[in-house]
Amino acid sequence: MDPLVTFIGLGQMGLAMSENLLRYGNIGKPLTLYNRTKAKADAHNARLGHCKVAESIAEAVSSSDIIWSCLQDEVAVEQTFEEIYSLSIEGKLFVDSSTISPKAANFIAQRVLDAGGEFVALPVMGEPTMAISRSLTGIASGSPAAVDRIRPYMQGVVCRNMIDLSGEDPEIALLLKLMGNFLILTTMETVAEVNTFAEKCGVGTMNMNKLMTAIFPNPPHAIYNHRMLSGEYYSAVPVVEVSKAITLAEHVMGLAKASSASVKLYEVALEHLRMVKEERGSAADVSGIYGVVRLESGLSFENVTE
Repeated sequence: MDPLVTFIGLGQMGLAMSENLLRYGNIGKPLTLYNRTKAKADAHNARLGHCKVAESIAEAVSSSDIIWSCLQDEVAVEQTFEEIYSLSIEGKLFVDSSTISPKAANFIAQRVLDAGGEFVALPVMGEPTMAISRSLTGIASGSPAAVDRIRPYMQGVVCRNMIDLSGEDPEIALLLKLMGNFLILTTMETVAEVNTFAEKCGVGTMNMNKLMTAIFPNPPHAIYNHRMLSGEYYSAVPVVEVSKAITLAEHVMGLAKASSASVKLYEVALEHLRMVKEERGSAADVSGIYGVVRLESGLSFENVTE
């Protein structure tokens, strides 16, 4: 019998992941949805069908075998699990795709295990557009048996691929997510700088785009290059708000300092994120890094398409 699943948290990522679970995963119907703002869950249910909306955390947990969460921040995760600890959860599997601290992941996992449940930390790499297209990379850590329970819902369902950390503590998945953020943010910084350099030295961004497309045709380079050159970094709906990117980047910097690791390029990128926030506000898109690199080079924040 296919397992019954609850999805908690219907932000941009949660909306896409829950829809893909329903459409492409072999799960029991209906899929249970829970969101603190119930109207959002109701709207998602009306659009998808084959779902039901839970009125409370207790109802959401009691009706399912697998409870999958993807929440806005660590505070929301802690508040949600504080309610869960008091429930009967023996045999239930909790999968958390929120971005939280490694220490918090270990603490939550232990509380769930102590209550007879199972826990998999499953942070994901990728933007909401990649969640929609099932192109995320999932990083799964927990007991081998627990990871095996979610394996059928990874590749081709919510993710393009899965990094299997079976047997590792949950914190390892979150630590690796921080390493992934290092790669993403420094890639964004590189793309912003090279396009600005190309414009300033006379090569031009159109020719730079030809080289970028030839050498780095795939994400993440291709995504950020398009967003910058098209002007979407300032004109489109933000994909990742700069304030949230700064919070995550500061976690990375804290880890680097605690580890005595030199991360000079990342420090530059973080400073540029802070400049984006100062220049365009907390809700500006993270790829606004391009705009502030342009400003530092004597250009306008907003580009002009060649």
